[in-house]
Amino acid sequence: MKSNRSVKLIVGLGNPGLEYENNRHNIGFVILKELCKKMHVDNFKKKRKYFITKKNDNLFLLPRTYMNLSGIAIRKAVKKYKIALNNLLIVLDDINLPLGKIRIRENGSSGGHNGLKSIIAELSSQEFPRVRMGVGAKNQQESFSSDISLRDFVLSDFTEEEINFLEKPISQSVELITHFLFQNYKKMSDMFSQMNSLSH
Repeated sequence: MKSNRSVKLIVGLGNPGLEYENNRHNIGFVILKELCKKMHVDNFKKKRKYFITKKNDNLFLLPRTYMNLSGIAIRKAVKKYKIALNNLLIVLDDINLPLGKIRIRENGSSGGHNGLKSIIAELSSQEFPRVRMGVGAKNQQESFSSDISLRDFVLSDFTEEEINFLEKPISQSVELITHFLFQNYKKMSDMFSQMNSLSH
């Protein structure tokens, strides 16, 4: 398949449905919607496996397949729109990072994230960039309560205090993604390094 090297596809991971809207697992949806709002992108259109919208040469996608089957939706979109994998950016949650901590990678394993596992399996590749947002405890010394399972924790809603705390990291994520959209991964990485140097 010949790729369309001018088109970028940005995907936010999460679960569809109002009952999941404020879950930790849905931070990918939240960041993508915030990006679309900032860029004045048209409303999403409902397709069989995903919601999608576009602006200029760029596509924005929210899977409708639920987190653990995200790869099915993304494989279909990658094939349909002939997306080169280095032009595919996945935005997702990371339970192993403190709340609001951002991490970017140009490629790599799933790190135990079921959404990424599904994508890697469906694409038969892990050579695509991703932006991870920490949804764990604010302090790494703290961890989520042993009284609650990992599954229940990622499917729990953010508190009002956590939502307020996430405003800045979400804004920073949106800024990083715009560097990927309008330039490339290298420029996004440079901006990420600059953000980190300013925070120390």
